[in-house]
Amino acid sequence: MRVRAARLVGTTLGAFALGAAVLAPAPLGAGVCPPTGALLDPRPSGWVERVGERLEARMPELDPQGRDLLARTLVLEAELARIDPLLVLAVIEVESAYDLSARSPRGALGLMQLREPTLRREVQRAGLDWTGPHDPATNLRAGIRYLRRLLDAFGREEVALMAYNAGPNRILGYLREGDGIPERFHVYPRKVKAELRRLRRAFPEEPPAAADPQPSPARPLALAGNLPLIAPPVR
Repeated sequence: MRVRAARLVGTTLGAFALGAAVLAPAPLGAGVCPPTGALLDPRPSGWVERVGERLEARMPELDPQGRDLLARTLVLEAELARIDPLLVLAVIEVESAYDLSARSPRGALGLMQLREPTLRREVQRAGLDWTGPHDPATNLRAGIRYLRRLLDAFGREEVALMAYNAGPNRILGYLREGDGIPERFHVYPRKVKAELRRLRRAFPEEPPAAADPQPSPARPLALAGNLPLIAPPVR
């Protein structure tokens, strides 16, 4: 009985600690994203070209200039957020199948399927210019920054992906209850990870960046602000 009570107390305290991290996490830095015209390939190994090849295969309707802009935006934002760019591509595949005009029944928009209030909040925190909810570059920037903050708040990639898909409030509620996250919420991260494995087979070289749930004090991120409890969920 004492072991069970201690376990329950530990779970409850852990959930409250996580809730505090979601509601008022430590500042993540206020780096400024370079203007569009100054985007360069931050990786010597040609990640922009490789991401561009993927975009060309999945979005043949894009003109070369637009495709290059999206590839550079994705690689730069992933670099700043310390997220594997292939993970970003996997999220895009599962969320929107690379459909720029995708819209979910709950109003999630674009490549990374963000609802407009979430999109606006991320743009405002980052100090970016608001170019409208349908701008794909803005959607990419906001989606990657949002995913980074969820990784920092929830600590585990699998749980952060559940929060991205189902909404952080919902996942946090299950963690607070201490009974575990229902099986249906595990489907989404499995789909993302399956796509990530496919992409890594297509790009056999080890990706230069890997998702790191811990912020690096030596390198400020291009992220700003706190992660409030967000309702309603993304989906």
